[in-house]
Amino acid sequence: GATYIAQNEERDGVRFSWKCAVSRLEATRMVVPVASLFTPLRERPDLPPIQYEPVLCSRATCRAVLNPLCQVDYRAKLWACNFCYQRNQFPPSYAGISEVNQPAELLPQFSTIEYVVHGGPQMPLVFLYLVDTCMEDEDLQALKESLQMSLSLLPPTALVGLITFGRMVQVHELGCEGISKSYVFRGTKDLTAKQLQEMLGLTKPAANQGRGPHLPSLVFCPVRFLQPVQKIDMNLTDLLGELQRDPWPVTQGKRPLRSLGAAMSIAVGLLETN
Repeated sequence: GATYIAQNEERDGVRFSWKCAVSRLEATRMVVPVASLFTPLRERPDLPPIQYEPVLCSRATCRAVLNPLCQVDYRAKLWACNFCYQRNQFPPSYAGISEVNQPAELLPQFSTIEYVVHGGPQMPLVFLYLVDTCMEDEDLQALKESLQMSLSLLPPTALVGLITFGRMVQVHELGCEGISKSYVFRGTKDLTAKQLQEMLGLTKPAANQGRGPHLPSLVFCPVRFLQPVQKIDMNLTDLLGELQRDPWPVTQGKRPLRSLGAAMSIAVGLLETN
């Protein structure tokens, strides 16, 4: 029921646009897109970060993480992936597990946990903001204030980016001084990551580039759209403050045209580059 759903949302910091499974026919009639909202870095006072490596599915095309929904054979020390059904052997460090001695990742109340991986590459935190501008002025103003406040809470070295979308999608270049610059994409056009990277000038130069006449091209600079907070804090705050409602008119009785799917696809393509 509603209470169960609310408890799961509170525990995992995730909210879905659906509450039950639907048939294939029902899926074709859905009006609301299938999507989920996840709260990264959500604090869990009841569960400190796990100080060891996650156990991954052995299938190369899967690599899912051991979780409470996996079937476990405690006698044989095997677990079945709930995504690809691959049977996997537990690592030697799990030799003592049993029905009464379970690791945190198999407990139902710990369906979302945070691992602290030691010795791996130290990658900077990346926060890519996707801002929906199809809303009333009052709601948009409250959103901008929340986003501006969130900037002050980020680590100074964290990388941030900004994509705004209404009927169109705008990818903002944050490295520009004294000028607002963005790249606009049609919300109805589906782009591959490679196409997006080429349009944004994020593809690496070919080995033979410069050996003959060629058209001017954008300089390869994958960090133009993701900048450290401490470097562009004021510029991004001003940019957020200047955001306006989506200018496209809305037909009476119709919803605004939101290019959410295209914005998500572009965001993924941008992150894959960086």
